[in-house]
Amino acid sequence: MDYDAVINTLTSWSQQQDNVRALLLTGSAATGQTHPLSDRDLEVYVQDPAPLMNDDSWWDQLGEVLVVERLDAAGWFPSRVVYYAGGKLDLTVIPIEQITSIPRDRSFRVLVTKDARTQALSLTSSSSPLPSADDFEQALHWGYAAALMCAKAAVRDELWMAKVRDENLKAQLLLLIEWDHRSRYGTEVDVRYLGTRMRQWMDQDVQAALDDCWGRFDAVDTAAALRASVALFARLATRLADQLAFTAFDHGRMRSEIEDILAMRSELADS
Repeated sequence: MDYDAVINTLTSWSQQQDNVRALLLTGSAATGQTHPLSDRDLEVYVQDPAPLMNDDSWWDQLGEVLVVERLDAAGWFPSRVVYYAGGKLDLTVIPIEQITSIPRDRSFRVLVTKDARTQALSLTSSSSPLPSADDFEQALHWGYAAALMCAKAAVRDELWMAKVRDENLKAQLLLLIEWDHRSRYGTEVDVRYLGTRMRQWMDQDVQAALDDCWGRFDAVDTAAALRASVALFARLATRLADQLAFTAFDHGRMRSEIEDILAMRSELADS
């Protein structure tokens, strides 16, 4: 996909649409730090989102469309994530009155502006708060609940469910990795999103530990990966609790319970 041509086409289209009041390029392309597999993230500011959400023509002629994720759920602005042959566009449609209320801790480029509010946009601090005691406790409870259910599914040889529960555990593990990293290096450190560019910011010892945290689609390897994940989870949680003066958690008891469950199937107990 020729991204430069696509951006030029969308820019020209935006300039001709009265409903569109601004067009912003965000993500890695806004900083010029792209990879051949980088996509393009665009925010389309409009008076009324409905016409664009009900019309595919503004994006379906930009290339050979393979699949589309239509994201209209509550909690964020409606988006169309369009996967083309050779490329991907992440298009978010936002009411123009929201343009100054969105935090901007990463670079952006204004491609089209028809609204004075666009001139007021600027980067804000990238600092992210560390967890509260309640946030931390919830991560521990959710993570260990997932670990316990993963162990039970492995014993029952319900491997699909084991992988689902392992994914739940990994989501909480990533939270701990991010929180632990920021607690030691500063809340302004950019830990990206869903582990993106983890090789650039994540500590080498954590990366090394993660090597053992994923297993094949069999019960023995799933149990081994679960043990490695829980060991890293406990290590980071203990260090973070010490760092933030949170109440200590009995990780040993949780690991003992997981081992008791795995022992119900002899080959898992010996793995």
